[in-house]
Amino acid sequence: MTTAKTTCPFCLNGCTSGVSFDGYQYRMAYFTDAEVNKGCLCPRGNSASIVIDHPERLCRPILDGKDTTWSEAETLVRRWFAAAKPEELALVYSRGRDLDDVKMMHGLARELGTRNLACGHIEPENSFGHRLQGVADASLKDVEAAKVMLLVGDVFNTSPVASNRMIAARYADRKSRLVVVDSIRTRESGFAHVFIQTRPGGEPFALIALAVLIDPKVVSGVDVDRCADLAGVKVEPLKAAAAVLGLDLPGFVGSAMHTGRVFSPILHSLASQLVAKAAEQPFVGFRESALPAGLSSFADLRQAVGAGKIKTLFWTGGLFPYSYAELMPELDKVENRVATAIFRPDPPVRGLVLPVVAELERSSAGSSYWGAVERKPLAAPLSGTREFAHVLGWLGRCDKVKPAPVKPVAAGDIPAMVAKAAGVSLQTRMTLLGQKSAIGLRGFYDDESVACLNPLEAAKLDVTDRNYVKVTSLSSAREFRVHVTDAVSPGVVSVGTNVHPNRALFPLGEDPVSGEMTVPPAQVEVERSGRVYMQGGENPSVWL
Repeated sequence: MTTAKTTCPFCLNGCTSGVSFDGYQYRMAYFTDAEVNKGCLCPRGNSASIVIDHPERLCRPILDGKDTTWSEAETLVRRWFAAAKPEELALVYSRGRDLDDVKMMHGLARELGTRNLACGHIEPENSFGHRLQGVADASLKDVEAAKVMLLVGDVFNTSPVASNRMIAARYADRKSRLVVVDSIRTRESGFAHVFIQTRPGGEPFALIALAVLIDPKVVSGVDVDRCADLAGVKVEPLKAAAAVLGLDLPGFVGSAMHTGRVFSPILHSLASQLVAKAAEQPFVGFRESALPAGLSSFADLRQAVGAGKIKTLFWTGGLFPYSYAELMPELDKVENRVATAIFRPDPPVRGLVLPVVAELERSSAGSSYWGAVERKPLAAPLSGTREFAHVLGWLGRCDKVKPAPVKPVAAGDIPAMVAKAAGVSLQTRMTLLGQKSAIGLRGFYDDESVACLNPLEAAKLDVTDRNYVKVTSLSSAREFRVHVTDAVSPGVVSVGTNVHPNRALFPLGEDPVSGEMTVPPAQVEVERSGRVYMQGGENPSVWL
């Protein structure tokens, strides 16, 4: 039996992961001497052996939903790119591509003479790439030695293994203190000494007020009472949190963002860092992937696609458009579509889909929260797949060109951002929030067929945990079994966002501060369905 190990690619915690192979089946391997995870893996990390052996792995090119050959695929790609003018070409990269891949795409865009190169990873978490001047990165030692911690959003579900270190630090000393700020009362809040539950998307306003309460000099022109009101919280708990975070003790600030949870990702990121600056603590933004910006914004590219200006589109990475269901009708305006994937698209999509080597089957360099990492292949490439660089080579010369760095933001710029974000208004009674549970990918675990409702809302709809509700947004509709819980506030319904049918409920939007594309909370209508839950009639789901 052979055993291989690497750095897990499914988030940025830098866990050591591995598989053993007996000539027939891959099984997970665990390394108790691993510096970061000490032999532990989250459900996502534990899916490595499943990904390698998954029956839905794509092993041959697909054209309009039907298998084709690599030679035909190459002929079509070369023909399509040759027939389009530079301004009619568009390139998109998203999660699953490493920095070297992105550098090659920047080089390819230069070779093709197009500015239509965009980062398609528009999850809110990518805004952690925006940094505030004067804030240091947290290290693993900072987490382990922390006596005061601020966690924003559901950090535990974003980085479950890292949460082990946080819980250990929380209980290592009776004087240790934890503050949590979130719009949903997740399990994480149960460990907090101070929990501040904001209205949907209100976390940045609470954080900015908190920063000023810790150090009034950190930024001028901020009205604490106004920010508290925008956050939907009282000033008193903010003062209690400020007293904790203002202690001269070692600690850190950690923040997370999820699909359908944040209206202004850039303000959420910078507001979290502003507290770190005020408290003189290091900062870490917990996320699955970190990708640099392209030559154009995704919002501009989407506008060009919608206007019919793009003739040929090449999209690569794990979030090919079926993760953004709203884009599919717009993409029908693109004559030629090429994408890379490791799974068969479900549902099938128009255009050419090329099977490329998975992250787990290739070497790559990257970074974690705690520093640089090297990844080695856990298995040989699946027969029928091709290296990503091989596919790019069809299109032109791919010299590695480093993307332009994001300029740091000054604290003095934040009040103007607050003014822009304060203009976001809720148009209907119910707001749909997304939850990102650490339950793997491709439906390996829970089906996320549950909607969480506050008891007051459940009473208005006359529903209990035995009932179903229909949730309707501007982009989709779906029925969910009800879970009544005070984890969500009145006026809120929450669903998981690991599965595509749920993601389809969230229309794409723009960050009111930066104008970048994102996936904000959705305004929805919720009504009682005629369905009733029958015991044993379906798989139980995990409640909050």
